[in-house]
Amino acid sequence: IKIAVSHHNRGNLQKARFIYEKVLEKNQCSADALHLLGLIDYQEGSHQKAIEKIKKAIQITSDIAIFHNNLGMVYDSIKKEEESAECFKKALKINSRYDKAYLAHYNLGIFHKDKGEINEALNHYNKSIELNPDFAEAHWNKALVLLQLGSLEEGFKEFEYRFKKSIPTDSRIFSKPKWDGSSLKNKKLLIVSEQGLGDSIQFIRYLPLIKKENTKIILECKKELGELFKNISSIDEFIEKKKGVPNAEFDFYIHLMSLPLIFKTGLNSIPNEVPYIKANHYLANKFKTITDTDKFKIGIVWAGNPNHENDKNRSTTPDKFKVLKEISGVELFSLQKDISPNQLELDCSEIIGLDKNMDDFADTSAIMENLDLIISVDTSIAHLAGAMNKPVWTLLSKISDWRWLLNRDDSPWYPSMRLFRQKELGDWNSLMKEVGKELKILLAKQLNTPQA
Repeated sequence: IKIAVSHHNRGNLQKARFIYEKVLEKNQCSADALHLLGLIDYQEGSHQKAIEKIKKAIQITSDIAIFHNNLGMVYDSIKKEEESAECFKKALKINSRYDKAYLAHYNLGIFHKDKGEINEALNHYNKSIELNPDFAEAHWNKALVLLQLGSLEEGFKEFEYRFKKSIPTDSRIFSKPKWDGSSLKNKKLLIVSEQGLGDSIQFIRYLPLIKKENTKIILECKKELGELFKNISSIDEFIEKKKGVPNAEFDFYIHLMSLPLIFKTGLNSIPNEVPYIKANHYLANKFKTITDTDKFKIGIVWAGNPNHENDKNRSTTPDKFKVLKEISGVELFSLQKDISPNQLELDCSEIIGLDKNMDDFADTSAIMENLDLIISVDTSIAHLAGAMNKPVWTLLSKISDWRWLLNRDDSPWYPSMRLFRQKELGDWNSLMKEVGKELKILLAKQLNTPQA
């Protein structure tokens, strides 16, 4: 077995398999050989074979933690989360400190987080970190849980582990020091935008807090946001975000989402003066004609970036908004980008598509300036509406992002925002009925007439 394991560890899977099988020919009850053959099957993508072999190993010897751990790993890879969690729990019950116990706790943390069991998730992340203090992924996931619980100061400290993960948020090496919050008088600061477009819109609010000591701010951001951010007076220079460190002169750098830590942001000290983003006045006037109606004008967005890890839960389809079109006096405008051909005609012809008028976020903000209300799933458009202080109703999956906290219908980040939360995961129909009911109340108040 030792010789086979040596080949296995070096990646010589066929040699290892040959020896494991020879061992089994001599001893069909070799639990180690069965378990390790199961691992090779897993590594080669034969998940069902892997499960069968590791289960046989457990039938022979049931009190080895790593057997249960690796069976859990196989189940996890085929999205059988309940079975996976049970295996990790059994492994920890057998030996709470076996070599990979920190990974078992980490996986159980993810399992409970995905079920909305936040405190259980936090407990497992803490145990994972206790066993392996340098395990960045556990710190990162702990950060997301703490932030969702409203423990912002502690959460943003853990949030810094995003640069130490196996796949870091930004792996670039900058030639100048990272800003630590010290004086920037007469200095040049490079601010690096990161993660999604909504993240940039949310955290760009911190720039005026920096711009106090004759500091020059250079912002590296995605091209889609350049024109939108040009109206922010705190920014002195724009650099389009590309691969590699930007070719610019600066004295210090900081990532945009590290600013809440620098400014010791707590739940009651979020800088939420709005609007901190304004639409271009000329563009807003230009787009008045395409939204010209006497009806109550609502901009809608039903889907976010399909590459987002939680997109299957946070996005829906345009037909879910039909219930709003049935309300008298309402006109719906789609602010959705990258609509597939004929999608609105097929799914919901009652919605007016504006995607051809939106080249970037500056255009989108100008169109939004002419609307009465924005109703959006958790996307950058919801952030933009909040940053502009436009009335915005954000539609959230039952398992929502950390920034929307828990059990609230308002957001401390955006005073003009109202949150609507699913009561059951995936139940958009009930959520949209609630939105329709609230929209009728809003219209009745605006018309100053009794609700029908």
